[in-house]
Order: sequence, then structure tokens, then C-alpha cells
Amino acid sequence: MNKSSLYLSLLALVVSAVAIVMATKKAEQPAVAAASINSNELSNVLNENPQIIIDALQKYEEVQREAQVKEAARLFTENLEEINNDPNTPFVGPEDAKVVLVEFFDFSCGYCKRLAPTIEQIVKANPDVKVVFKPITFVAPISKYAAQAALAANEQGKFMEVYTSMLANPQLLTEDKINELAKKAGLDMDKYEEDVNSKEVKDTIQNVAALAQRVQIHGVPSLVLNGQPLQTIDPEGIQAAIDALK
Repeated sequence: MNKSSLYLSLLALVVSAVAIVMATKKAEQPAVAAASINSNELSNVLNENPQIIIDALQKYEEVQREAQVKEAARLFTENLEEINNDPNTPFVGPEDAKVVLVEFFDFSCGYCKRLAPTIEQIVKANPDVKVVFKPITFVAPISKYAAQAALAANEQGKFMEVYTSMLANPQLLTEDKINELAKKAGLDMDKYEEDVNSKEVKDTIQNVAALAQRVQIHGVPSLVLNGQPLQTIDPEGIQAAIDALK
């Protein structure tokens, strides 16, 4: 449902509620039709019964939330294969796992840094779960190079080492710092330098960005569990949601 439709629904709801109130007050007369209410009558009733507006706004918000949830479910369902099984996207765990947790994140995002230890904990505690990593790059200019570095590390089977070290880094990331962390992770730096600016790596980042836009990922970190947005980043909440699917 678009915003215009929701607004019209809200207006209809308010007018209908007013009609009921006026009809109740005029019990000796037939029910007042909504269309017959003039602006003065509407204003008077709303002034005398402000709860009508509160109830209508709450209903509007409820309808809006329901519409957003349905639309999100549709978008995730339509793009589920790319979300869970893109061969160019880093992941840990069984490729054909029953439970798939996907993280959309940005290496420059403070909340992503706070979530990283939880993700590492989930990975260690759930070897039967596939955890997929989707780096997006809108928080800071360095985010793009950080994502490229992580994908280059993935080419050498070292994604988690670089993911962990970059998100644990307390200072702002720079290219030099990222390269230093890649070297400390034990990467072949000649291959790393080839991969970090390769077309394949850059294409993967563009594809992740396009996917995030299609499924309306508006902020990071965003978690998706078996194709459904996960509304918690609390360790216990994430684990409980995973356990419910096992």
C-alpha cells in the first residue's frame, strides 16, 4: 500500500469514527452518513474527542507496519537465492545448511563493529549454520576499499581473519592499515594486490549494493535469517531464532 492510499484510509477512518460519535449523540435521529459531516461539525467532534485522532494514528501506523512487513517478505522471497547462495559472497559453514544467517554490514559502521563479536560467537557455536557476509559501502569512502580487501582475502580462504581484524580495529581504517591487517592475516600479498582491485571483486561489491537496494536494506547491520529480516542483534535473541529453525 502506498502513502496516498494509507493517508486516504486514515482520513476515512477518522471521518467514520466521527460519524459514529455524532450518531451516538443524536440517538433519536438516523445514523449520520460520513459524507454529510461538514467541517464545523468535524472540528467540534474532534475537539471534544481527541482520542479519535490518537486511535486513528495508531491504526495508521499498524497498517503501515503490516504493509512494510508484507513488502519486505515479498522482496526477500523474490531474491532469496542471491541472498543465500551467491557464489561470490563470502560465507562460513555448510554450503547447503538448513539454517542460513546473512549479514549486510559496512566496515566503517560503528554498530557493525559492536555486532562483530556476536557474529563470531554465532559462527563458533553453530557449525551447522551457514553465515553469509554481504559488505556494503555507503558509510565512509574507505568502506569500498575495506570490502575489496575482505573479498580479496576470501579468495585465499582468509575472510574471517580479515573481517575480524578490520572490525576490531579501534581507529579509523585507512588503505595502509587495511593492507597491514591483510598481511598480518597471513595473505600472499602479491595475490592480494592482484585481487583487491580486480574486476571480479569490484563486480561483487556492485552486485551486493544492487541487491541491498532491491530488498530495501536501509541501514547496517541488517540480519536476514532464512529469508526473513531478523529484528534483533542481541546474541541471545539471534541464537534463539536460529534454534527455533533447527
